[in-house]
Amino acid sequence: MSLVLCNGLLGCVHGPPPEPSADTDALGVAFAELAANLQSVEASIRNSNSFRDPPEQVGGYRHVLRSLAKSLEAEVIQDADYPYFRILDFWLREGGDNPDQRYAFSPIRGGETYRVWGEMGSAVRVEIQIYAGRPWAGEGRSAGYLAFEDIEVSDDGSFEIYISPEKHAGNWLDSPEDATTIFARHIFDVWNDSDTGDIHIDRVGYEGARRASETPDELAVRIQNAAAMFKATAETWPAFVARRYVAATAPNTVTAPRDTYALGGVRGRWMSGGYFELDPGEALLLRLPASQAKYQGIQLADMWFASLEYGNQLSSLNTTQSVLSPDGAYYYVISQKDPGFANWLDSGDLLRGIFLLRWDGIVGAIPEDQFPTAREISLDDVAKQIPGFTEVTEDDRKRVRSQRRRHLQHRSHR
Repeated sequence: MSLVLCNGLLGCVHGPPPEPSADTDALGVAFAELAANLQSVEASIRNSNSFRDPPEQVGGYRHVLRSLAKSLEAEVIQDADYPYFRILDFWLREGGDNPDQRYAFSPIRGGETYRVWGEMGSAVRVEIQIYAGRPWAGEGRSAGYLAFEDIEVSDDGSFEIYISPEKHAGNWLDSPEDATTIFARHIFDVWNDSDTGDIHIDRVGYEGARRASETPDELAVRIQNAAAMFKATAETWPAFVARRYVAATAPNTVTAPRDTYALGGVRGRWMSGGYFELDPGEALLLRLPASQAKYQGIQLADMWFASLEYGNQLSSLNTTQSVLSPDGAYYYVISQKDPGFANWLDSGDLLRGIFLLRWDGIVGAIPEDQFPTAREISLDDVAKQIPGFTEVTEDDRKRVRSQRRRHLQHRSHR
């Protein structure tokens, strides 16, 4: 089955777009490239190992559409001279996104000066990072990082950071010549009605400048860049899941924690995880010892590496939200059916998926006695396997889901 492209004026186009002739305008050539990438990506997704059953197929097409929306916003709408942050939230989920974080991205011109400003709100951490290229796709590097511990925050929770080639007083990050993207994170451990803060960006010297209209050639380049980003985004994550999880580990096991900085992550952030494959009557029980981390959390993602619904579904928890067992560890249960345990991660209708564990603020390495463990158990045995089993009711679940939804409405301004 091929993807069908429809346009209110031109009707529907089936099959690959026609080859542009030598005298075709730049916009036509660029749009044809985007259309061709849509069809090639659809074929790739349908041939993926992640496209196995109806829930995974729905996830696959949602992954394609989210990748397209993200790429159009990033490459066609955003502008490095007149920047606004693009927010990755529950609408456009990708890349193992953490439900406890609000991600903000903006293109920048390497070697130029930018001012980032905002408010902490109820976030426990704010971080700023510079990308050169696309390290998440293996095509670039993490070119700079400002940890929360290194950011001066005013008493009212506001902050200001300069990104420039020359050192600036106060909070500052170098702007290397190959820099392409600035990436900010607000990290939340409590989801409630409190103000969630905000973040903004300006290119210094352009705050009041008039933005000129773009030419057809300029827009064509933007469309071509969007086509390339769309293809990279849509094909990178299922391939990553297949390589990093399915081919590298057995199902229902957990890897040793590893430092993420070399992969475009941040200093002091360690991650672990695995993939679950469970029948409806089964559960995966994870044990996570308490650690020195300033933030520790766990979440679920689908086989396309997008976080599961997390506003109206309990698919993520951090240690602030979790119950600690008497043995000094956090136990988490992954299953389709609610086991009645406080630290339940709801996999929805997925029989397979990814689980991700994060530790932030790690100094040195995580000792082996704090490594996570995992084992598959019967859902009927959950209460017997967890020290100090803490039972919750469906009314408790509804209350928590309502709180999470309300927090996300504040956080996303939606």
